[in-house]
Amino acid sequence: MEGQFSDAEEEVTSLTAELTIESEIFKNLPEDDLPPDEEEDYSDLEEEEEDEHNFDAYDDHGMLKQSSGMNSQTAPTRLSSFQPNQSVLSKYSSRMHMGTFEGQEVKKVLDRSDRRQEAERTRMKDKSDRATVDKVLDDRTRMVLFKLFQQEKLEKIAGNIKEGKEANVYLAFSSTYKYDTVAVKVFKTSILDFKDRHKYIADEFRFRQGYARRNPRKMVRLWAEKEKRNLERMMKANLPVPTPLEIRENVLVMEFIGTKYQAAPRLAQITPSQSKARTFYYDLVNHMWDMYNICRLVHADLSEFNLLVHRDKLVIIDVSQSVEHDHPNALEFLRRDCREVTKFFRKHGVAVMTVQELFHFITDPTVTEANKHDYLEEMLQKIANRSLDDLPDEEKVQEEVFQNVFIPKRLDEVVHYERDIRRAKAGEGDQLLYKTITGLSATLEVKNVPDILKRDTEDADSSEFSEDHDDYDEEDDESKFKNSARPRDESPESKKARKKAVKDAKAEKRKTKVPKHVKKRKEKIAQKK
Repeated sequence: MEGQFSDAEEEVTSLTAELTIESEIFKNLPEDDLPPDEEEDYSDLEEEEEDEHNFDAYDDHGMLKQSSGMNSQTAPTRLSSFQPNQSVLSKYSSRMHMGTFEGQEVKKVLDRSDRRQEAERTRMKDKSDRATVDKVLDDRTRMVLFKLFQQEKLEKIAGNIKEGKEANVYLAFSSTYKYDTVAVKVFKTSILDFKDRHKYIADEFRFRQGYARRNPRKMVRLWAEKEKRNLERMMKANLPVPTPLEIRENVLVMEFIGTKYQAAPRLAQITPSQSKARTFYYDLVNHMWDMYNICRLVHADLSEFNLLVHRDKLVIIDVSQSVEHDHPNALEFLRRDCREVTKFFRKHGVAVMTVQELFHFITDPTVTEANKHDYLEEMLQKIANRSLDDLPDEEKVQEEVFQNVFIPKRLDEVVHYERDIRRAKAGEGDQLLYKTITGLSATLEVKNVPDILKRDTEDADSSEFSEDHDDYDEEDDESKFKNSARPRDESPESKKARKKAVKDAKAEKRKTKVPKHVKKRKEKIAQKK
């Protein structure tokens, strides 16, 4: 064993002796005579030690500054950046009062309850964090409202002012928007009471790319965007609707209709006088015409529950389900709107048009902005003597048939056109329901004037003809016949003078002529007396 490891001990002893000799050689040498490698290593070591004790890397408060080196260290990050958004934004939950809005005094009560809720707030996760409150406030909706508070667009939500099958409306205070009080409409996403949205969206041109029917959150977000676009379109036509301000996911912020702390009542909540109800009916019929012919929309849920009374004027709300006028179900929705409007105002003692007459007024292409007021005046005179009692059984049956029958919107949708032509030739063209909407008369000819105004125009023309004829008879026999033939050998100067004289005579006659609309108005006043 001795001979096996004796060589190793000799090698270690020789290496140690060499190191001792080299250290003794360099011991008495000056620093300038050191080898270059040793000098570079020493200088590098000094630089590393200086970097470790570099006090310029710290600021005045002793905090480490950020460095761009390989082993750089960053300043401590705020603890809030590592927390979930829900925990950070939950401090705004005390500003939301989702109960029923109880008026101006609730603001003071909220201030006291805010402090109590903040003190008693539990900081723990539970299954209830993902629960839906008041059928609209789930976790994502709550985050949308929190961000509106964080961006200082909302100051406080005071309470619930309206609960519906598709959304809840809350009163909120704001200093960012142009209104101090705004209405926050939160659409339901998890608990959907309104389940038949498909028939309002399917086959509409605006949704030709499809929509997320199986995803309720995406569908409701699309529904909210649809209401905002409908409101903007109706505002351009000067229709009385709330002004949309902002939309975030399923939350729509819009103008609050009412006083500062009191929402405007719905038409169903008041009992208007007969004169006021008559004014409301006239205004609403005009709004329905504007909505169909200018906005190209059908409300599809128009009733006394979706009409607010503010400053003695009607305001149309809840237009999220409104459809385009060329929607496959547009005429069905329009007939339903006409039925609800007619039923409400008939109940309040107003002489109203039948459902079919109101439908024809709205859809008749010959009724324009220039003659729609004349049309309504003639129609109101026609229905002024109607009984305010319930309709006879025969008219009820006709109205029910009209509600459910198919009405073609275009001539290519007419199925039995040969039968309809035979009926029109036999004088039964009034029974064709599509003649008005397609702009045809009872004889299936194109018309340019509504039937009710056409008769008045013919009467006015006949009365004017008789008046002119009487004036003509009063003249002398010599003046009954005027030779307008061109004389022979007429010079250009005499021809010019003759034409000028005829022109001046006609202009003088027009000065004393009574305009048609003035004469027509006088006849109406005389009939009323």
